Amino acid sequence: MSLGKKVFSSAFLLLIRKIWSNVINLVVMAFLARILSKEDFGLLAISSVFLGIINTLATSGISEYVVYYDGEDRKSKLNAAFWLNALLTAAVVLVVVATGPWWADFYHNDKIYNLLLVLIIPFFFEMNSTIPRALLRKELEYKSIVYFTSLSMTFVSFGKLAAAWWGLGVYSLVVPQAVASPLLMIAFFLKTKWKPWATLGIAHFKPIFNYCKHIVGGRVLTKLVNEGDNLIVGKVLGMEALGIYALAFQLANLVTTNVVFLVNDIFLPLFSKVKGDNKRLRDLYIRMIQFLGFLSFPLITALCLGAESIVYFIYGTKWLDAVLPFQILCLFALGRSLSSPSSALFSAVGRPDIGFKFTAYFTPVFLLFVFLGSQFGVVGVAVSTTFVRVVGSVVSLSLSLNLIGLRLHDLFERVKSNIIGTVLVMLIFSWSFFTQFKEEVYVLLIFIPLLIYGHLLIQRFLFHKEFAIFFTEFTKYLKGTEKFLRRVFIFNG
Repeated sequence: MSLGKKVFSSAFLLLIRKIWSNVINLVVMAFLARILSKEDFGLLAISSVFLGIINTLATSGISEYVVYYDGEDRKSKLNAAFWLNALLTAAVVLVVVATGPWWADFYHNDKIYNLLLVLIIPFFFEMNSTIPRALLRKELEYKSIVYFTSLSMTFVSFGKLAAAWWGLGVYSLVVPQAVASPLLMIAFFLKTKWKPWATLGIAHFKPIFNYCKHIVGGRVLTKLVNEGDNLIVGKVLGMEALGIYALAFQLANLVTTNVVFLVNDIFLPLFSKVKGDNKRLRDLYIRMIQFLGFLSFPLITALCLGAESIVYFIYGTKWLDAVLPFQILCLFALGRSLSSPSSALFSAVGRPDIGFKFTAYFTPVFLLFVFLGSQFGVVGVAVSTTFVRVVGSVVSLSLSLNLIGLRLHDLFERVKSNIIGTVLVMLIFSWSFFTQFKEEVYVLLIFIPLLIYGHLLIQRFLFHKEFAIFFTEFTKYLKGTEKFLRRVFIFNG
């Protein structure tokens, strides 16, 4: 199988897994959101933030190093990477146990510490499966990853329903993952047939650290950016407000989170394979950005226009306060969908320091704007977050493009059809269509797929050349669908 087909096949498998995950998650959340309180979701968010920051500080970069490194002493390096990762994971667990009470006291809620104690169980097993999972990623062997994680995710999702039904309250959100995680770790080790040696390989720790240090620094700062708004909202506005904001952010980034997942998992190993050929790397990067634009812009636009229907139908009337923040944050999600490959590109070409330096400047600015926005409630935080992060996305894109000899203007020419299509759809439907059916929220929910189709049709007729490139790229790997898709989009070449 060619590299291109293998990449597309891997991406398609991961996308199917994410679609399945989202469908199951929506069903589960439709049930849980009516049983659990807004405060419960806020408590889970603030507990996960604490564990995530410490985890990022300790273990970031090791998986990327396994994917990146191809030296003759690779087996020794793999073994050393495993033991280094295991030691750092154990250190994180000790830090969480020791400092968790302080975190709970800072937010004035004892449940936070209890949640942390449960969360470190799946964390421990997931971190110790880092090496076999990275080995599968390196070879773009995603069939096994998708199979194992889909089974685990399905078990966890229905486990949450059962736990909530049995009255576990907020703990129903975390206990099933603690049960499934050791089984998932065992499955990855059995699949790769890889096992560590009895020696630690301490001599190899230093070169691993040298590669990881900028990734660690960049990701700690990125984590503060990604979670800093939650920290501030939870402290300034309270757990209930955090529950609303966390839901709005999650929904607005529903498409983007899946795109980022695909980018990080697929394109780091792909970029690493062509890092010595600047022309191939440049062509691949631009094609990928263009594909992401055609994929994400119609979906995010539909989410924004159908926000009230989605929240009402899935989560119920008590969550309607999340609608306006959800719609505002969709603008940030559009920018994030295009800038998401930047970190993978920096790591693949051995320049993670670029991402670290950018994030070091960006983080304090972002946190300041979020704090100022929090003085105006959840909507204020959504506005400040969107403004600063859209600007940050543009700067991040500029840095990654400079690395491969391109300019922002070159990128705009490739994605202008997506941007103009989004503006036109918003202008056409946000007023005339959605004001007419404002009270029929279920009707609006049904029309969301038509919005996506309409967005693509606008691009097909107004930007025939750009659409033809996307169409050709898409159908090249999905044999048997070209004839059907040509009829759907009234496309004859």
